[in-house]
Amino acid sequence: MRSMNRRLSTFPAARAWPAALWVLSCLSCATGFDHVGDASEAGDDFHVADDTAGEHEGGDVPDVPPDADDAADLDLPPDAPDGDDGPEVSDDATDDTAPPVGDCAVLGAWTASEPFADDSHVSHPLPSFAVGSWYYVHTMAAGGGERILYSAQARADGTLGPWQEASPDHGGGPHGFTAIAVGADACHFRNGHIARYRFTADGHMDGDVELLESDVGTAYIGERYVWDTAVWAPFGSGSQYVFHLGGFSFVPYAYRQHVLRNGVPMAASFTDTGLEHPNERPGKSAFFGPAGLDRGYIFSGASGGSRLWRAEAHADGSISGWTEMTGLPAGTGNERGDLFVARRTLFSVRGSRVFRSALDDAGGMGDWQELPALPEDQIDVSWGDGHLEGASSGVIAGFAYVTGPKRVYWAPIVPSACSP
Repeated sequence: MRSMNRRLSTFPAARAWPAALWVLSCLSCATGFDHVGDASEAGDDFHVADDTAGEHEGGDVPDVPPDADDAADLDLPPDAPDGDDGPEVSDDATDDTAPPVGDCAVLGAWTASEPFADDSHVSHPLPSFAVGSWYYVHTMAAGGGERILYSAQARADGTLGPWQEASPDHGGGPHGFTAIAVGADACHFRNGHIARYRFTADGHMDGDVELLESDVGTAYIGERYVWDTAVWAPFGSGSQYVFHLGGFSFVPYAYRQHVLRNGVPMAASFTDTGLEHPNERPGKSAFFGPAGLDRGYIFSGASGGSRLWRAEAHADGSISGWTEMTGLPAGTGNERGDLFVARRTLFSVRGSRVFRSALDDAGGMGDWQELPALPEDQIDVSWGDGHLEGASSGVIAGFAYVTGPKRVYWAPIVPSACSP
């Protein structure tokens, strides 16, 4: 395994976080750990993105032309508020698949952190994630430089401690790209790399990311992705995989929809599942693994759209075909935002509006129910031509976190009935 220079000057950067979830224990990207957190985020102040693509290091990241093809248990603090009843579980649920009463969740009111960046820096379209009790936010200057990684530790009441510089140069480029929590580790999957973040116990980055791939040309069956999406899938039976669901590939300079898999601990390359994502431009994704079962469900959307699909994944790494589900509810502004799972519930952020849908053991969804809104639209900066920004959310203990433009918002995850 090798260490990557933080600037990564010889490779275009990209990242994206897909969806979060909770489990009791897991392995990490490269070693075994107990799971302590999930991934979801939000933020505050707004910046309008400069839609001019191609700001990159070393001249190696070409612009995409305008006509490019389109775990710890979630225990709540003693003073957490009581939750409201949830939505009705979908009609295809049976007695055997219906979740126990109170096994789902709603979110309480959102609270803003202190700003993590000033007006000359942005977080989106870069990703954020949670590892352990720490929340990490990637930032950059408006032109793509000064790529500082910030971290803050969550307290028992959900508040985030003071922001600190976790790394003066996280090495990610200006594109959106996938970076997600994988157990007690975090990994990114940009431009042919399988890279493991190395964090210290005090929330700092220990040198550079560790490269797990042996060849960027073969790590993703020949693809080199940015503006992509992926999920960590810990199954109730103990098996774990990371599924990469496609994105824009610099080889052959077009969107690719291959669904790939890698085990945990992660190997030097992904293998092809033989399945493709149903949308040309894959969107945010999340995984739900019912307790004790050898199957789980990947929920994935369309970049810049409201369509939603579900695929059944199995503990042997196989995936069934996609089923289109009820679409995501209408939001505000650009309607961009994160998709994540906590308890038996799928959460969707659409601009500033927040929704939830109860899940059953067969992957069935309940009706979308609106929850307390964010103070502002979550995503303010995405790449030109509407390309996908990185996932920026996480779960730490009994709280959900989403990254907004300049602040992270957090809300208590309140146990709730799964049906009225």
